[in-house]
Amino acid sequence: MTKWLVMAAILVGSAGMQLSAAGRKKEKPMEWKGQYGGPIDPGTMVAADEGAWTRLWLMVGSDPPPLDFKKFFAVAVFAGERPTGGYAVEFLDAVPKGMDVVVRYRVNEPTGFSTQAIAQPWKIRAFPRVRGKVFVEEAKPESKKK
Repeated sequence: MTKWLVMAAILVGSAGMQLSAAGRKKEKPMEWKGQYGGPIDPGTMVAADEGAWTRLWLMVGSDPPPLDFKKFFAVAVFAGERPTGGYAVEFLDAVPKGMDVVVRYRVNEPTGFSTQAIAQPWKIRAFPRVRGKVFVEEAKPESKKK
């Protein structure tokens, strides 16, 4: 019985970690998402301080979780109103450009069955703080394979 409890504790403790390509452990990104509650119009927002963070979470109708703005900034992507559920925002790698950073994302269409209800999908992710500016760019959606 004790052996199983130890194994469960190890699995739970490592759930927030993932391996990088070099085999080193790195923390899982801090992100939040939803299918409902985002704005009707598509758009993005960068939150680099408490005030912007609070305004961002007011837009999705929730209390803001804690975030250390000395270490992080956050990017929110709102996909806008969609005719069904299943649309999802995907963050791609943040690309440094000198002291600035470009955060790329795409909005993927549903695959398979989806909820037949109007949705406003959104996703927020925290990134390590940079000294320069943050630019947010939309990437082309992945092509559907036939």
